[in-house]
Amino acid sequence: MKNTGKADGAEVAQLYVGMRDAKVYRPEKELKGFAKIFLKAGESAEVKIPFDDKTFRYWNVRTNAWEVEGGTYRIMIGASCADIRLEAEADVAGTTEEFPYYTNRMPSYYSGLIQQVDDKEFEELLGTPIPSGKWTGDLTVNDAICQMYYAKSGIARFAYKQLTKMKKKSEDAGKPDLNILFIYNMPFRAIAKMTGGMVSMEMVEGIVTMVNGHLFRGLGRTIGGFFRNRKLNKKYVKEITGK
Repeated sequence: MKNTGKADGAEVAQLYVGMRDAKVYRPEKELKGFAKIFLKAGESAEVKIPFDDKTFRYWNVRTNAWEVEGGTYRIMIGASCADIRLEAEADVAGTTEEFPYYTNRMPSYYSGLIQQVDDKEFEELLGTPIPSGKWTGDLTVNDAICQMYYAKSGIARFAYKQLTKMKKKSEDAGKPDLNILFIYNMPFRAIAKMTGGMVSMEMVEGIVTMVNGHLFRGLGRTIGGFFRNRKLNKKYVKEITGK
């Protein structure tokens, strides 16, 4: 790399790999490494961006392991994916012939005509029959707040509807409210992570219990968790401050 300008400067050399006619869905150019170089005017430097064990691999859902698709890969160096300066090819050995999906089974996906994807092709990609979409179980702390659509508590469903109205109003105005979108899509467990210790996981579990229709059981757990959490917070503050 050489700085051909009259002023000192910096550049980020980026390493991309790609494979034409790959059987596995992957980007045309995958960023696999980079190095930021500072050069004085007229100065040159040799830049090395080494390959590692993750350069060519992908996660194979059929073998349940990281695999490498064998073939000829493009090795590209540039300032960005839209500004490739150098390119070469490398033959890489594969690790399996069992691919997650096959060209002849999903022609619409491989051709880019996604409007023509039918249920059979989607099931091939999914690897299982299409779920019914019906919800029969309880929500958990790992489910998103927007899933209160399925809540067994009328109060929780009302809260979901109000939050959805607020989200839609901001979107219709052309200015989506990022705070609402964040809350709308975050899992219940994030409440304990985003409140600076005011809410514990025990309290979150109590809230989810109420959402699932067990008002008094959930309320008892939430209130009890509040007092236990406050006691632990005071003990923690005392330990770190000595007061």
